[in-house]
Amino acid sequence: MARLGEILRAQRERKGILLEGAADDTRIREKFLHALEQGDYNSLPGAVYTKGFLRNYTEYLDLDPEELVALYNEERGVVAEPPRAFRPMRPIMRRNLILTPAVLVPAFVLAGVALFAGYLYYQFTVFALPPRMEVFDPPTDAITQASDYLVKGRTEPDGRVTVRVFPGPETFSDVRPAADGSFSVRVPLRPGANHVEVEVLDHAGKVSRQTRSIMQELQPTAADAGPQLIVEQPANGGTFTNTPVTVSGRASRVATITVNGAAVPIAADGRFTVTVNFTAGQQSIRVVARNATGGEVTELRTVSVAYSAAFVTVNVRSGSAWILATVDGSQVPNTNRVFPEGQVLTFTGRQVTVRTGNGAATHLTFNGQDLGAMGAPGVVAERSFGNP
Repeated sequence: MARLGEILRAQRERKGILLEGAADDTRIREKFLHALEQGDYNSLPGAVYTKGFLRNYTEYLDLDPEELVALYNEERGVVAEPPRAFRPMRPIMRRNLILTPAVLVPAFVLAGVALFAGYLYYQFTVFALPPRMEVFDPPTDAITQASDYLVKGRTEPDGRVTVRVFPGPETFSDVRPAADGSFSVRVPLRPGANHVEVEVLDHAGKVSRQTRSIMQELQPTAADAGPQLIVEQPANGGTFTNTPVTVSGRASRVATITVNGAAVPIAADGRFTVTVNFTAGQQSIRVVARNATGGEVTELRTVSVAYSAAFVTVNVRSGSAWILATVDGSQVPNTNRVFPEGQVLTFTGRQVTVRTGNGAATHLTFNGQDLGAMGAPGVVAERSFGNP
């Protein structure tokens, strides 16, 4: 194994990072990271790409990029190009313009610098930008009564398209676009919500991804018209930092909607929205719609919740309350006054202090954890929370 590969592998293992996790974090394909750690340079792309991979990977591992790029050049036997020599040129007289070496040499140098900068910019854009992809059918989330749907889109002609349909999942892999980049895949649908994920992988290992929700609506009979439910937020697999999770969507032919067992109000047009506080970690959201005859449909979402500061939610219930809040030593504007019943306030910072004149009416949630009321009715109470 090459010395460069040993350094990379040892640093990664020292930090407790799996090769698969490093590939996800750096957006560099796992096989390229494996080739770097094994010194298998023949399995890597061109030198420009490889040095870009190496710089990103070394920075990710907290190593010195310049030192390891130099070691890469040494192991590959890359030597610096000898300086170019310019031979003197005879002056050329043409329409009173004298072309001398003093004029031509700087012009050639500037032209060479411009061409080289253009080449580097082209290589950078090709390396850094994800492949272009557009899903134009369906253009947004859709509802259909058909048992399948022809998903259409356009991407890079040399891209490799994969379509997954959930629940299932059913996977349609290695779909090759036409010469103009267009592609189409007919996917089967199940009654209810179908989550369609379209992904394209280019030759450099970069990925673009788009999702659609397609509701298969069966033609209802007079005796049985089941509920319909589309959950628009949150996206499955989403990450939320220092904020509650908003669950929203629309439904039809329903009597009740619950989110993790709690009833949610439904507007006249069938839309609903609710915010949910979660503690840190991976959390599950279960949305259930029921109609008057007992028909039921369920949507599941999984999200990740994290807190990098003190996140405090204040709910005023069962009466009004005077509230004063300070964040990092400064009074929060528009506090130090009486808030009516039903008011919801949120505060985020390294240090959050909440003071109330009615402990029983002031309910707190800290970083997703329900702490209940601050005290007894009419009692002044104060709580402080620090950065976790």
